[in-house]
Amino acid sequence: MSNPSLKQAILCVDQQKSFIVEAGAGSGKTWTLIESLKYILKNKTASFLKNNQRIACITYTNVAKDEISERIEYNPIVVVSTIHEFLWSVIQPYQRELKRTIIDLNEEDTRKKIENLAESISNVTIEYSQYGRNYEEGKIFHDDVLKLASILFSKYQKLVKLVQNKYPIIFIDEYQDTEPLVVKLLLQHLLNNNHNFNPADSLTLGFFGDSMQKIYNQGVGNIEHSSLQVITKTENYRCSKAVIALLNKIRPELQQEPAGKNLEGSVFFFHCNNSNQLQEGNFNKVVEYLGWPSNGLTTKILLLTHKGIASKLNYSNLIGVYDKLGQFSKDRLINKDDAYARLLFDKVEFLCALYKTKEYGALIDLFGKERYRIQSHSDKLKLKALIEGLNTERETKTVGDVLRYVYENGLFQKPKDVEEFELKISGNDLDENLLKKKEFFYGLMGVSYQEVMALHKFIEEKTPFSTKHGVKGAEFDNVLVVIDDASWNQYNFNILFSGQTHKPQYERSRNLFYMCCSRAKDRLAVLALSEFTSTSLDTAKLWFGEENVYDVGLI
Repeated sequence: MSNPSLKQAILCVDQQKSFIVEAGAGSGKTWTLIESLKYILKNKTASFLKNNQRIACITYTNVAKDEISERIEYNPIVVVSTIHEFLWSVIQPYQRELKRTIIDLNEEDTRKKIENLAESISNVTIEYSQYGRNYEEGKIFHDDVLKLASILFSKYQKLVKLVQNKYPIIFIDEYQDTEPLVVKLLLQHLLNNNHNFNPADSLTLGFFGDSMQKIYNQGVGNIEHSSLQVITKTENYRCSKAVIALLNKIRPELQQEPAGKNLEGSVFFFHCNNSNQLQEGNFNKVVEYLGWPSNGLTTKILLLTHKGIASKLNYSNLIGVYDKLGQFSKDRLINKDDAYARLLFDKVEFLCALYKTKEYGALIDLFGKERYRIQSHSDKLKLKALIEGLNTERETKTVGDVLRYVYENGLFQKPKDVEEFELKISGNDLDENLLKKKEFFYGLMGVSYQEVMALHKFIEEKTPFSTKHGVKGAEFDNVLVVIDDASWNQYNFNILFSGQTHKPQYERSRNLFYMCCSRAKDRLAVLALSEFTSTSLDTAKLWFGEENVYDVGLI
């Protein structure tokens, strides 16, 4: 075993000592976590089975959860879950204690107190809902899971012991994005109260991540605790040598070294020196100038916000309609958790994709489920004409027009959830909530269907664009990072490049910039759409090399 950080992590596991792996970008943090799990499975499975114990591996996203599960071949000894799933699995069986705690919290909330809540939830099961809280129906939101778990762990020592005994090893992936309340729960309640007399029962926590790659506001960022041994990974297997040199200038406190088949690479910085050049379309000009492929497979254009991508790919109106519906509506749209999203993406767009790729068997199966009768050659010709007509509608009409065409020609039946939604908003005497939903409906029906097609293309990752969240953990041959101080108040790159460390935007901007730049395996370019001060440009020349800093107006 030649990897020093892996050696240290395994030694900590064997000595039942909690630890934190501080892993710079591209250093193989996930590999270290996976190999540590494989070592435990190889050497300790018999003991875990004998004692009916499991390893908990907590991740931040479902994508990471799936990746880890696949790489350990879905071994049932390891319970891989998000933090909310893990904590909910622990506290969910304690319904009486949950209800009592919810009632207490409600009593303390003088502003939004719900009358007779104890009676309302007496006969319901408390459930975890991904999209908002409704105490009266027994539905709690993800913030409630964390808060309730923290309260239950502090009040019931027996619950703490049960978790310690069942999960003697708990790994936390991407620790920097873990919420402070969760870190406190793990360190204060689980680790600090780990006073078992039998050493074989002691708890080991393993944190894996990078404090510099904290990009979510609620994340804890850095963790310092006397019981945690710090293991630092300085190798970089991903990035080219030119990109690593840049990362070391951005983050001098952790100097990385090429550790694999690193390319030589290149880095560039493009800026706009006057307001006449501040055009968002300049990213196309830069990609063309550099001669990079303009596809999403080898070239990725990183923008700060989803709103920014929506304007580039022309689906801003669609996003705007959903934004007005409520806090989680846009997420439901993009995750296909919305009735209309499922209808438009998984039915209409799926149908047209099958036709375009000539997957006629799957197409016929799809229509069979919709009870569309295809019994003769003339039926097939009729269907062909209908789909081609649908394609014309998609290119030229609104969402309402397309759905009307689909229903009137019997291509799809109106889904039950859509039918129920439209029935609810059909009356005249509607409350404020239903009026908002009715306004949403008419707004959606009036959106150009081309915006649905554009968003679907983005969701299916067939564009070169992505947000900072969409590429966390990913890597691409060529990366163009587009920064714009006018696009978001939380970040300011003039503050970063001018070294104003005392300002709150400095750390957030540096973390985001570091994370985005470290996605590049070969070539990296940065485009500043907002004007840079002379001091900031001096830093750009220092970091990127004066010969690699360009005025967009001169290329």
